[in-house]
Amino acid sequence: MIRPKPSPRRPLTVAVAALAGLAAAFAVQAPALATNPSPASSVSAEPTASATAQPTATASPEAPTCVSTADARYTHTFDGPKGMASITLTNGPLCAGQEQALTLVSYVAPSATFAVPQYVLDKSTQKFTGTAEGELGLATLDFKVEVPECYTQIDFVFGSEVIDPLTDKSDRYGDRKVGSSKGIGSQSKGSAAWYNGGAGTCEATPEVIAESDCDGTVELTLVNRNGNAAATFEVTGSGGFTKSVEVPMRKLETLKLTAEQAKEISVSAKGMETFTGGWEQPEDCQEPAGTYDSTCDQMIFKVVNPEDGISLTSTFTPSTGAAKTVTIAPGKTETIAFAASKGFSVTVTGDLDSGGALAWEQPEGCDKGGAGGGNEDEPTLPLTGAAAGGIAAGAVALLALGAVLFVIARRRRVRFTA
Repeated sequence: MIRPKPSPRRPLTVAVAALAGLAAAFAVQAPALATNPSPASSVSAEPTASATAQPTATASPEAPTCVSTADARYTHTFDGPKGMASITLTNGPLCAGQEQALTLVSYVAPSATFAVPQYVLDKSTQKFTGTAEGELGLATLDFKVEVPECYTQIDFVFGSEVIDPLTDKSDRYGDRKVGSSKGIGSQSKGSAAWYNGGAGTCEATPEVIAESDCDGTVELTLVNRNGNAAATFEVTGSGGFTKSVEVPMRKLETLKLTAEQAKEISVSAKGMETFTGGWEQPEDCQEPAGTYDSTCDQMIFKVVNPEDGISLTSTFTPSTGAAKTVTIAPGKTETIAFAASKGFSVTVTGDLDSGGALAWEQPEGCDKGGAGGGNEDEPTLPLTGAAAGGIAAGAVALLALGAVLFVIARRRRVRFTA
């Protein structure tokens, strides 16, 4: 068999291909093997540009961890007829040192639609407070208030200030109401958080408690303990005294009448029986004391008014001569004297009352030359010895019997009852 002669071009082609493969492999690994690039190549090299761009590509601003009250946002729920509400802080918590109060308040009202005056029945105030880093804060607050069984208004508002009462001249909550279209109330999303409704006219249940003092004054406690409306008390007293006192629902007010005003008192209010009466003496008061003595030529009265007593004014009218009217302040003692002779008497009227005429009685010995007795124009000898002692003893006994209590007149006891 005849073999063809080998061609010299084939080995050359194979060698060229092998060299090309080696060159390609070296070119792929060349960047990794380059350890000392020249300054010129470093400026223009692509790896350098990539390295400077990498921080910009990976950096991103961190989200805030807390918010101020001005930037806080909420969602809320509200059920006026049930007196319930809740609110959730959606982008919080608040930053440290920040706080936001909210209040749910119920009123008694004169109508199922907005009308005044309105008085607070119940309220609930809570608040979101700022938290330090790493602390947890409340995200939701829940509120519940009593709803009156009559016409009412329920308001859910930002802040802790409650308007009571709501009148035609008072402030309004305005944009403080949660769910308002503007202002602070617009920071919360949800239904309008205010309600007017209910059924039936609200009624007060007034009552009066009267307490007399030993000094003649009376303190009236005007109570609107129950019911669901304000009560207006009309108070009148002696000397033309009148005063109108309005007491909010479930509140009380006190009114003190002077001794002059408290002699006769009347208190009236819608929904209660009118109270009438006047000052009554407390059981623990000290009584004023009045005594009188008969001497040979005088009738002497002594009145002691205790510290806790009232001011006393009385008139002492003698059977002959001019009457004397005296006023005795608490803690004072007064002495009233009259020249006296046979048939003389004195009648005491006013705050102190003798209950009739008090007769002067001449002590024994006055007509026998005793002290202050007998005929002053004729000289007399003093009595001495046993006779003098007997006369003196008898005079002391008679004077002791003459120290008769004549007081305690004006002490009317009047109790207020419902």
